[in-house]
Amino acid sequence: MRPGPAPRPSAPRSWLGGAVGALRGVTASTRRRSRRIALTAPLDTGGFLGASAAAWISTSPSLLPRTWWMWAANIGLSEVYGYSTGALAARVLDRLGRELGLEVRIAPDHRRRARWLGAGALVGITAYSWVRGVLRQREISHLVQEEPKNLATHVVGSAAGLGASVGALLVARSLLTTARLYRALLRPYLPAGTVRVLSLLLTVATAAVVADRLLRGRVLESMIERAEAANRLISPDVPRPTSPLRSGGPESLETWQSLGAPGRKIVSGGADAARIGAATGVQAREPIRVYAAASPSRDLESTAQAVVAELERTGAWDREVLVLFTGTGTGWLQEWSLSAIEFLTGGNCATASIQYSYYPSPLTYLIDRRSPKRAGRLLLEAVRRRLAALPEDRRPALYVAGESLGSFGGQAAFRDVPEMLRTVDGAVWTGTPSFTPLWQQLTSRSRPGSPAVAPIIDGGRHIRVVTRPRDLHRDYWGGLYEPWEFPRVVYAQHPSDPVVWFDPSLLWREPAWLRERAGHDVTPAMRWFPWITFWQIAADMPLSIAVRGGHGHAYHEEMVPIWAAVLGQDVPEGERAAQRRRHREIIAAIREIHPQG
Repeated sequence: MRPGPAPRPSAPRSWLGGAVGALRGVTASTRRRSRRIALTAPLDTGGFLGASAAAWISTSPSLLPRTWWMWAANIGLSEVYGYSTGALAARVLDRLGRELGLEVRIAPDHRRRARWLGAGALVGITAYSWVRGVLRQREISHLVQEEPKNLATHVVGSAAGLGASVGALLVARSLLTTARLYRALLRPYLPAGTVRVLSLLLTVATAAVVADRLLRGRVLESMIERAEAANRLISPDVPRPTSPLRSGGPESLETWQSLGAPGRKIVSGGADAARIGAATGVQAREPIRVYAAASPSRDLESTAQAVVAELERTGAWDREVLVLFTGTGTGWLQEWSLSAIEFLTGGNCATASIQYSYYPSPLTYLIDRRSPKRAGRLLLEAVRRRLAALPEDRRPALYVAGESLGSFGGQAAFRDVPEMLRTVDGAVWTGTPSFTPLWQQLTSRSRPGSPAVAPIIDGGRHIRVVTRPRDLHRDYWGGLYEPWEFPRVVYAQHPSDPVVWFDPSLLWREPAWLRERAGHDVTPAMRWFPWITFWQIAADMPLSIAVRGGHGHAYHEEMVPIWAAVLGQDVPEGERAAQRRRHREIIAAIREIHPQG
């Protein structure tokens, strides 16, 4: 019996087998081409020139001295921007030249000379800009009273920035290779226009998936895990308070473990009545420090009520001054501000705050910017409800304060400036981010012609912007304010504080503070450049709190005269020298208990 003909494969199987074969062939071919494109393809001439120009500009000064990684970030990101911009500009010019029929040619006998001249110019300009940048860094170091970085810092940072830009170029070429792969796979089956669109979408989706896994799956989760571990850490260097006037101490309604690492440090720190009395020469009282932390089992409303319960337990309503702080993302509060209040009032005060998050401020702002605003509002509302139940003559004076993201969150408790002035007896906001709505309201109504680093609001009757203590009594240019009335509000901000000046609009617009060249601790050589200045200020932020007090985002000794002014501890002009001596004694006492500041 003759065997019948072999069965023909079904159409789907035939199509699938062909597609798999084609995929293997195309993938192998594309893989070989991708190596060649990513590693051996020459640099785009326009892109190279753009990257070189951006690198020269990136060495220009910003607000603070740069570490090696700040150099790397500035140079790397600037070169990426310059390469892409230069490559795009070259293509536009080439297309425009073809449309106009223009063509530029160099005679063969002049090409070698032109190359050498171009190379010499590039090397010379690069060397000049780099040396000039290093010298400017030394100038900035002196302005903010820091030791200049050594030469190795600049060399290593520049090399790392160049390496980062090369890595970014390889990543970009890998994306182009991915797009080519998708086009090769789709071309046999779809129209040309559809192939271009679909390959682009698939490439973007691939890049998004990879970035999501790397950034959110690894970087973000790692940051969250570290933040959680740091918040749980109970350090042996932070002893549990023995005073019943501190949360977490004896008789406290809040357990020591529940406060979180920043809260434990806050209630454990500060001076006792004896130290305050020795520094001020008055009979001091033991200051009250209250703190509570939100948790998975307790929301922010309940946490605010827990703070009120702690204030009740410690007798805070009988004190002369009550200050509500909104903390940063981790719940951190500035010890200089806390201690200044306690020394200036002779301990006759209470301070209170809640921890609404344990993430660093940038991470908190990105993933949960509602929490700082709710924390500031809920705490103020809960305390004001309790104060309303007390006779007016028995209520402590109520103040609010916050630094950085805490300033942003604390000010969110008020709809506008009149409500703030009507609701509290005073406020101190330090290092306020530019995106804070209340601050934007104030700057929009500042006196025309007043400097952007210290705008004058309503003649300084209630609100004064302070870049250094002398601004408390005269404006930035030395002019007189209107008489200072109560309640008093101080916005403290250093011209060299990148947290204050960072804004997305730096990408495309020159800000007024930079255009005016005003700022006693900022070099007048600083200039604005699209994209580059944005990343320069962003790179300045992480270490801005580590610079010497009085500069950057480090608000230290100036908190003593600032709080004295807001509390109304005025003296006649002839007695200000004696008051400054008293403040210096308080500053020395605070530095003894808080030497790291």
